[in-house]
Amino acid sequence: MPAVIEYSMRTKPEFFDEVLDDYIAFADEFGLVNPNEDLILVTADRKRQIIRGIGVFASATEAAEVGHAAIFERFRATVADKLSEVPEREELELIHVFVKDIS
Repeated sequence: MPAVIEYSMRTKPEFFDEVLDDYIAFADEFGLVNPNEDLILVTADRKRQIIRGIGVFASATEAAEVGHAAIFERFRATVADKLSEVPEREELELIHVFVKDIS
């Protein structure tokens, strides 16, 4: 069953844009090298200084492996001092997806 991982970070105000750029770069690189990642979304709430990454994986096992991947550990180390609190990781169950073809 597909698994969704939400990884949320609250940044220090002065580092919001920098962390957002770091997250986007990480997501793009991770998506290219990880065949188990089906979809990556990065969302931002500037008002509350929150950046969320949402990844969809083929299974919970594959999603769990990401937390120990070297590329993810490098990303966390890069942004650690720019965050105002410890990031939160939450595993969710994928219930439904609808994607409209806009081409």
